[in-house]
Amino acid sequence: MNSIYKKDVEADVNVLLKTIFFLVIFIFSVSANEIEDLKKIINEQKLVIDSLLQRMEAVEKKSEEAVEMADAAVTAVEENEIDEIGWWKKTSLGGYGEIHYEGHETDKIDFHRYVLFVGHEFNEHLSFNSEFEIEHSLVKDNHGELEMEQGYLEHDWAQFGLKNTRAKYGMFLIPCGILNEIHEPPTFYGVERNEVEKEVCANTWWEGGVQLTHTLPDDGIQIIAGIHSSLTHSEGDIRSGRDKLQEQSAKVWSYSGKVKYTAINNLDVGMFWSYQPDMGDDQVGPEVSGTLLGVYADYKQKEGLSYRVFWGEWNLDCPAHVGSGNTCIQKGFDQQYGYYGEASYRWNLAGDSSIGTFIRYGVRDDNAGTLSGSNVHNKTKQWDTGINYWITDAAVLKLDFEEQTKDKANQRDSRGLNLGVGYQF
Repeated sequence: MNSIYKKDVEADVNVLLKTIFFLVIFIFSVSANEIEDLKKIINEQKLVIDSLLQRMEAVEKKSEEAVEMADAAVTAVEENEIDEIGWWKKTSLGGYGEIHYEGHETDKIDFHRYVLFVGHEFNEHLSFNSEFEIEHSLVKDNHGELEMEQGYLEHDWAQFGLKNTRAKYGMFLIPCGILNEIHEPPTFYGVERNEVEKEVCANTWWEGGVQLTHTLPDDGIQIIAGIHSSLTHSEGDIRSGRDKLQEQSAKVWSYSGKVKYTAINNLDVGMFWSYQPDMGDDQVGPEVSGTLLGVYADYKQKEGLSYRVFWGEWNLDCPAHVGSGNTCIQKGFDQQYGYYGEASYRWNLAGDSSIGTFIRYGVRDDNAGTLSGSNVHNKTKQWDTGINYWITDAAVLKLDFEEQTKDKANQRDSRGLNLGVGYQF
C-alpha cells in the first residue's frame, strides 16, 4: 500500500513541477506586477512540494502523526493560495433571455432579449453589478438594440457603522411596482410582461444617480429612496420618456422611492412613488412636472395559490399650449393610470419541475386626462390566461391567450395565442 501511495504522491509532484515550468515560461509575456504574483505562486508551490516530500517520508516511516502534519501543511498552503490569488471567486456571471412567438395578426417569432450579467465583489462592503442587453437578436438598420440596462457600485454602509443600509451609485432600476426590478422570465406568468406595468412603470425603467435602501429586518420593512435623472418627454408620454442615459438631460433631478412590507411569509405589499419636476427639461417652452403614486400586493408560493394586484396613476401638470411648446394637456397625458389583478395556481411535478396556470384582468389608459380636438381616450381592457411549465426553476415554457378591447377610435379588438421560452442563470 505504501508503494502505491508513494507513486501517487510522486505523480502529484510531477504535475506541480510541470506547472512551475509553464509558469516560468509565461513570465516572459506578462507585466512586472504579474511577475511578482507569479513568483509568489512558485514559492507557494515549492512549499506544497516540500510538504508532499515530508508526507512521503512519513509514509515510509509509518508515522501517523507525521502524515497528519504534512496534510495540514498542504491544506494550509492551498487555501492561502486560493484566498490570495482567487479573483475568480469574487466575479460572477449570469443572465436571462426570452424567445417569443406572437400569434396575433403578425405571426412572428423573435429572440426578444438576451441579457448578460457580470458582477464583482471587491470586498465585504463594495461590489459592482451590471446588465448588458441585446434586443431582437441583432442591431442593424434601426432594428434591435444594444444597451446597458444596469451598471452600478453597491456599497454596504455597515462600513460606516450603519447596519442594514446599502447605496447604489450609477445606473440602476427604478423601484416601481412588481416587475420593474425583478423581471426575469421564470418569475412571472405570461409570455410578455403585463401591459399595465409596462405603461405605468415604463418597464424596463432605469436612471442614473444614487439610491439608498434601508431594511428593518425585525419589522419586515424595506425603504428605498433615490435621486436620479428624469423621464424626458415634452408631451408627457411616460413610456416614451425613458430615454437611454446618454440621451437624458441632468439639468433637473428627479426622485423615486418605495416602501415594502413583508406582512407574512410569501406576501409583500408596497407603495411606490416618483416625482419628476420637469419632464421637458430639454425643450424650449413650459415645464411638465409629474407625480406617480401606486400600490401593489404580491403573494407568491412555490406550490398552491398565488396572486398579484397592482394600481398606479400619474398626474402631470401640463401647461396650456403655447406656440410650439408643450401639448400634453391636449392629448390627455395629464392623467394616466392602470390596474390589474392576477390569480394563479402551481403544482410541483417530479424533480424540480412544476406547472402553473393563471388568469389576469387589467385596465389601462395613458390618455385619461383632458382632451381637445380629435384626441380621444385610450382605455384598454385586457384578459390574459395561460400556462407556465417550469422544466426547472430557472427555465420555463409559456403559453397564453390574450384578448384586448380598446375604446380608442379606429382601434379594433385584438386576440391571439402566444408562446414563449425563458431562462435565467
